[in-house]
Amino acid sequence: MKDYLDHTFNPDDPELISIQDELPFWSAPFGFSLLNTIRMKKNINVLDIGSGFGFPLLEVSQRLGKTCNVFGVDPWKPAIERAEKKIKMYNLSNVKIIDCCAEKLPFEDSFFDLIISNNGINNVKDIPAVFNECSRVCKNGAQFVFTFNLDKTMIEFYDIYEKVLKENNMAEEIKILKRHIYEKRPPVKEITNALKKAGFNNINVSENKFYYRFNDAESMFNYSMIKYWFLPPSKKVVPENIREKIFIRIEEELNKIAAKKGEIILTVPFATVDCEKN
Repeated sequence: MKDYLDHTFNPDDPELISIQDELPFWSAPFGFSLLNTIRMKKNINVLDIGSGFGFPLLEVSQRLGKTCNVFGVDPWKPAIERAEKKIKMYNLSNVKIIDCCAEKLPFEDSFFDLIISNNGINNVKDIPAVFNECSRVCKNGAQFVFTFNLDKTMIEFYDIYEKVLKENNMAEEIKILKRHIYEKRPPVKEITNALKKAGFNNINVSENKFYYRFNDAESMFNYSMIKYWFLPPSKKVVPENIREKIFIRIEEELNKIAAKKGEIILTVPFATVDCEKN
């Protein structure tokens, strides 16, 4: 069994958590766009949805300064513990993290002047419910800024995946693959419609992209971000007893591209949404 297929993923593994960087390469492009979009003000309350290991939560708390109160919410306890260590080490007095889901926020109505989320909205269970909660806890005129990767993320890989599944007459698995992509990366139009229904307006969406580049399929599949975070749900699309067979064919197709073009390029398009509470 290939190493990246045999690997068992445990997001709560203390050793895995201990080596996670505050600013992984994956989060950076989204985060810089978000940080360049928020309006800087004093004496405001700020919420970060899906604050994870502390980016951009701690970045925002430091940039806004002590006149502002910054809260993070996340249900991932090991990540919260890691972020709280950073808060203590950085001696930050204006930030607090709460263990909860974004579908039910423990804040009073009209409390926040700014809500942010860096690639976290597309990982919640119920996006419309989260938007409704954000609307409830926002003041009128509050800014809501969030980023998320789009449905064409790493399309080069998914196109080959689908091609190999077709070769093996796996129509049901193709449906599962497409559903997986949709659930994690809903269309922009669907997002903006849900925002409007929740009471947000002046919705501005800017799109950008960045790339992952690899020498070959082996280096790609064993790249830490892909191996630990991206691949686990993707490989579950096919039954375990034929998983290696399918991925050997995927590797072959990816390596054909690498031989022809000199590299494998995976595109990551993303959107930055900037809107206001009506």
